[in-house]
Amino acid sequence: MRVYVTLFILLIATVPGNLQAQSADTSGNGTLKGDYFMREVVFYFSASGDINRARSLSGVLTFDGNGNYQFNGQQMDSTGRAPQPASYSIAGQYQVGSNGLATFDNPIDKQLVLFGEVGTGAVVASSTEDNVNDLFIAIPASPTPVSNSRLQGNYWIGALDIQQGKSSLVRDALFSINANGQGGLATVNVTGNAANMGNNTITQTVSGATYTLSGNGAGTLSFPLGGATADSRLVGGDKVLYVSPDGNYLLGGSASGFDIFVGIKSLPGAASNSSYQGLYYLAGLDEDGSGLGTTAGPVFLAYAGSVNADGNGKSLWHQRINRDGVESYDDTFFAPYNVGADGTITRSMVRYAFGVGGNAFLSVGNSSYYSLVLGTRAPSFSGSGVFLNPVGIVNAASYAPITNSVAPGEFVTLFGSGLSSVTMTASVPFSTTLGGVQVMVNGRAAPVYAVSPGQISAIIPYATTEGLASIRVVNNGTSSNTVTLYTNASAPGVFTLAASGTGPAAVLHADFSLVNQNNPAKKGETVLVFLTGLGAVDPAVPDGAAGPSNPPSKVTGDVTVFIDDQTAPVSFAGLAPGFAGLYQLNVQIPAGAGSGDVYIEVDTLEADTIQATINVAP
Repeated sequence: MRVYVTLFILLIATVPGNLQAQSADTSGNGTLKGDYFMREVVFYFSASGDINRARSLSGVLTFDGNGNYQFNGQQMDSTGRAPQPASYSIAGQYQVGSNGLATFDNPIDKQLVLFGEVGTGAVVASSTEDNVNDLFIAIPASPTPVSNSRLQGNYWIGALDIQQGKSSLVRDALFSINANGQGGLATVNVTGNAANMGNNTITQTVSGATYTLSGNGAGTLSFPLGGATADSRLVGGDKVLYVSPDGNYLLGGSASGFDIFVGIKSLPGAASNSSYQGLYYLAGLDEDGSGLGTTAGPVFLAYAGSVNADGNGKSLWHQRINRDGVESYDDTFFAPYNVGADGTITRSMVRYAFGVGGNAFLSVGNSSYYSLVLGTRAPSFSGSGVFLNPVGIVNAASYAPITNSVAPGEFVTLFGSGLSSVTMTASVPFSTTLGGVQVMVNGRAAPVYAVSPGQISAIIPYATTEGLASIRVVNNGTSSNTVTLYTNASAPGVFTLAASGTGPAAVLHADFSLVNQNNPAKKGETVLVFLTGLGAVDPAVPDGAAGPSNPPSKVTGDVTVFIDDQTAPVSFAGLAPGFAGLYQLNVQIPAGAGSGDVYIEVDTLEADTIQATINVAP
């Protein structure tokens, strides 16, 4: 089925998140039940932007499958004259949607809310809407007794440590271990970076590392310091260790520290790009230490989100980013990749390692960029009858993965099965029924552009200003399952010629000819960029109606464009006249832009996207 951008291209020759009170989706609560090991580190900040309090939590979360949990474990808090770990217990609530998107009362501070996802092997989350930066990871505990034999073979370990809760003592590492199943590790070569050791990549050798496991899979992992001090080692000392029942995941950190490490079972053979394929849920914590020792200071980020990799070297990312001192926002971007035979990827700022049969990955920072990310494969979904894939609703332009917010007026694509008994497309203005099919968003009928058994294109109603969007399809009176997503005031996505969200953007010259390699944009020229997801407009238009031309409808929010990282002046941002659900930016190519295919970045107050390219003449 053709998508809307295809129709637009055929016609170009002829045409001039706020989280409000709303019931969360709890239909997936039963997927999270039983005992889980967890580790969380949380950092609070002073007015100057540096850490003024650090906390860590380790222990067992018991989920009842009905939205309630009990935590028992230990807390470490940097406040006080002589901080020491202390016993800690608390009860809380959680909600899991049909697609695995989840919220939790933060067990370390119930004034905070964790946003994250339930993956196939781990739960990952972060308090993305609050004035802290944190990383939460949980893995299942074993229901039967565990011995040292549970930890056996090769693992990748990613570690992030902000020692003593001081940004100047940040360090991270990515390294492999080999466990003998009897409590010993072969000699470990730990590779990473430390701010107090020059931010340079270093390798340190650890001999005589040991571990012990018992009970439900909890124990201790010991890295001998060998007479050195902790701040001169990338990894050292005794760590709380947790192992999942299948032995695929490790998790832990120092009971008296503010570090977190996670391990994944290494791939059994040679890796390739196909080892990185499908949808992964993720959470991460970063410190950009390049400003340490200067007036700029360090920059902290934390986030939850997802990435969709095609197995052929292309991946689309979404991160809900919480940056200290800045409003949280949705970030979508394209990242090419090339997986080495050892299961790793090395980029300028980060290093990746893949494991658990391709079902998980770790990412750790390089040089002065300190980071730890865990990605775990999202669950697979199937259904009968009228079935809406719980992870199959995406921005029709960017194809950003499921954790990305949707916005009023945004064109979305819905995937599933049995969605329609016919294949049809509509003409402007779009009706709320096409071929007997409706798309309901928070009880409102959405304008529908195209339907087919496996795919629908529709527009989010402008009245969708609630914090969540509950979406279902009705096929000739039979309703699908409901899928709930987050919303935001804007969620920009630039249409691309390949209708994939990457590659050359749908951009026209002022004479409406297509910008491409044979007809590139010139520096100083104003071009027309087409996209969706820019939100409310003034004057307002009815759902599904064409954008007016006199006067045109302009977006009510701020829009900034960068081309090749250079600010590109925007003279118009609004609905494309004559089209429904299609937005247009009139953008001047900056003089400082490079030549060839360069990236277009669109930035609003709520979101940023950098996926598509434009060809610029020398």
